[in-house]
Amino acid sequence: MTLSDFHLHTNVSFDGEACAEEMCAAVLRMGLSGAALTDHVEMVDYEKDGIGRVVLRARETAEEAREKFRGRLPVAVGIEMGEPLFNLTLAQEILNYPYDFVLASVHRLGEEPDYYFQDFKGTDIAAEMTRYFDEAARTVAWGRFHALAHLTYPFRYIPKYIPAEKCHADYSLWQDQIDAIFKKMAGTGLALEINTSGLRGQLGLTQPDLPLIKRFRELGGERITLGSDAHRPEDVGAGLRAAAALAAAAGFRYTCSYYKGEPVMSAL
Repeated sequence: MTLSDFHLHTNVSFDGEACAEEMCAAVLRMGLSGAALTDHVEMVDYEKDGIGRVVLRARETAEEAREKFRGRLPVAVGIEMGEPLFNLTLAQEILNYPYDFVLASVHRLGEEPDYYFQDFKGTDIAAEMTRYFDEAARTVAWGRFHALAHLTYPFRYIPKYIPAEKCHADYSLWQDQIDAIFKKMAGTGLALEINTSGLRGQLGLTQPDLPLIKRFRELGGERITLGSDAHRPEDVGAGLRAAAALAAAAGFRYTCSYYKGEPVMSAL
């Protein structure tokens, strides 16, 4: 089984801690077969925070890493685009660059804070997650990306305020929304990311977790990507074997990497 880490951040991202070379070197140390550098581009912050400079620097950094590691490690030039629908015209302009791999994310709703910064005390979690899945559905309907990142993202941070076992045990409240998302993804060939960062925190689960990975397969999903969402070398590759085991348990036979925008299948 060959595994690739297709969700990595460098210090070009506002929350990254290491340069592209250090992150790629960590991929090699972990014995992985490929990597995607997917620095953050948050469309909500694009114009007011000078994200345009970040986009260019992230591309340059990833291109340099691809050349430096050529022959030793395939490095995909990627992007994690947060909230693309907030500025759709600009998002589509950014994506005119021929990225190897595009992750789409929902970290926040409109100009509200990223869920990372939110205080969920007193929040109606059912209503908040309904809003989140609505935005995820709209993002999937847009569809100009390769993989949907860390579905159920708010649950990564809700356990700070609510016991984790009450956050994710029952998806029935949102199952119709989730099913619609998965059917659209399956029908258009979009991949679902199994993000392992939740294994390193209070949540203790991948995002999404096994019931939703199984449901994606049941509804015709065929493509899965694996990502550690590492922001430092120590976390590169963390949990990927566990994520691959979940994919296999859900009925998937392959994971996907993307180069030049095309899926490369690796047997589980």
